[in-house]
Amino acid sequence: MLSATDADGSAERTSLTATEHALAQLRPLLISGELQPGTRIDQAELAKRFGVSIVPIREALARLQSVGLVEIVPHRGVFVTRVAADELVDIYTVREVLEEQAARIAAAKLTEADLEALSRISAAMASAVKARDHERLLACNRELHFTIYRAAGRRHMLQIIERLWDLSARYAHLQLQAVPERGAEAMFEVRRIVLACRRRDADALGLMVRYKVHQTTVELLERTPLMNGEAVTALSIQEPSKPRAKGRTSKGRHGARVVSR
Repeated sequence: MLSATDADGSAERTSLTATEHALAQLRPLLISGELQPGTRIDQAELAKRFGVSIVPIREALARLQSVGLVEIVPHRGVFVTRVAADELVDIYTVREVLEEQAARIAAAKLTEADLEALSRISAAMASAVKARDHERLLACNRELHFTIYRAAGRRHMLQIIERLWDLSARYAHLQLQAVPERGAEAMFEVRRIVLACRRRDADALGLMVRYKVHQTTVELLERTPLMNGEAVTALSIQEPSKPRAKGRTSKGRHGARVVSR
């Protein structure tokens, strides 16, 4: 027979397991857009869907609020946080700066094992593009970037970048939904990032990483305007200018910038 202490500890572990289960099921629904921005979340329906009680759902939603994916409104309920142009620019502007710096630091520290991993990931991304497997493409894209950033050896910088990637995951999904050809276009950047890594060229690597991050902001602002905190699909989509190997300039609402050379 369990003591009171044992019983409490067991209940706590059970609750934690159920919460983690709910969190693992709920987070992809928010990031992928299956739960639409601005919609009210039916907690009872989720509890039934995930096979848990309402308590783990509430705990999972509290955690998701702390990372900005949902908003808990007293006396009204829980709502999926809206996507917004201001948030997009805020997150990706910081990402550009930090990830360029992390890439520059990493350039000289990449090992042969890292380079082999980058080549494998690049090939996997190309396969995902052909298969139109967006989930696989996004997972490989994250692993490509973090293989580089981990090599920098900057723990606190890496933690901040990871948090920003979590916050920007919805925008990455939205970009591929709105601009399906983006995956194929991005392979140009991926190949040059891997090439810069092999040359251990800090300048080229930093600038190419920054350009790749910058493109999400540009395409979502210009090709899927974010208005009044909601994503509105453009009625006519213009083809983006083809990137050039030298002197490439990226244009967006927040100005033009030469991003590679």
